[in-house]
Amino acid sequence: MDAAWHAVRDSFTGCAGYSARALDGESSDGATREGDENDALGRNRSVDLSGRTYVITGVPTTAIAVECAKRLSRAGARVVCACADVKAGEGAFEREPETTESTTRDEEGDADGAKATTRESPNEGEVVMLYCDLEKLETIESFVKAFCAKAWALDGILNAETATMVEFGLTSDGIERQFAVNHLAHYKLTALLMDELVRTAAASGREGRVVNLSSNLHHFTYRVRQGTIKPSRGIDFVNLNSEMGYTPINSYGQSKLANLLHAWTLSERLAKNGSPVRCVAATPGMTELELERSLAFPGGSFLSGLLKSTVTSSLEDAVVTPLYCLTAPKLPPGTFFSKCLPVKSSLPSRDPRLASKLWEFSEEMAFATERA
Repeated sequence: MDAAWHAVRDSFTGCAGYSARALDGESSDGATREGDENDALGRNRSVDLSGRTYVITGVPTTAIAVECAKRLSRAGARVVCACADVKAGEGAFEREPETTESTTRDEEGDADGAKATTRESPNEGEVVMLYCDLEKLETIESFVKAFCAKAWALDGILNAETATMVEFGLTSDGIERQFAVNHLAHYKLTALLMDELVRTAAASGREGRVVNLSSNLHHFTYRVRQGTIKPSRGIDFVNLNSEMGYTPINSYGQSKLANLLHAWTLSERLAKNGSPVRCVAATPGMTELELERSLAFPGGSFLSGLLKSTVTSSLEDAVVTPLYCLTAPKLPPGTFFSKCLPVKSSLPSRDPRLASKLWEFSEEMAFATERA
């Protein structure tokens, strides 16, 4: 019985890419080399990030984003949360001790409702809520305008907002929701904030960071979409916004693959330009929500119960790798990180032609209204 159970578990986790294969020269047991993790926020609670500023998406809807924001704040950093519901964002921090809250409005009284809510503590950094709905691309421009008006530095961006295996639907911009939220909005946000990142990195002497929260479920992207005769090669550009052959898990995998391709292309472009900014993708490990929704079929709940304790990350563990990638003084070479180590991702995620096509496609979609 034990042998059969281990076979089922290994088959599932292997298919999802969870037997993380470390890059050459790396340990595969999750231990970081030379104690790199000790210098980064994650398991090490004593790291001091005073004077640094980070932008995070996913507050309050994504638990990992909320926990990362709290950890960064406790370490003394200013955390700017790009959130669609400012009041709900405030609520995610209501139970934090020794805090005072104040609400301010942008000096220009932005018609798009760009509001800022600031929360401070004598022993913690500042947490700022700025309105930004990632399902509406135009609000990203309002967010960036409001952020830049503060004249703050910018040390890093954590693109953590995630729509997880939802049923088919289009955003107000007419874009399939998972691709729009998980990839396209983050592509645009990062592009518009890049100048701020570069300026801060050049002035501080610290490498600026962009971290895309991806998933090992990027292995489950489309191969041949139902109702079509041609393979998608990972990103189904032709049918991206079509309900034909849509499945929540394949669309989710497609968006997580896009996170990886974006990180790979952006990091290469920045390196070629000699920029002091680096972009990587990180997986927190399989979350409980991912597990439940990927096994949403008859009998799947039974498997979910069996696998939950062996393949899902606790919130405590899930935030370690994203925070490591965001705050470590130096990262080893690589694009995709798991357990604070660079690991090999799927073949499509390392395809330069697919990466180039996605970049051009994303650029056109993200800034289409500006060019019109």
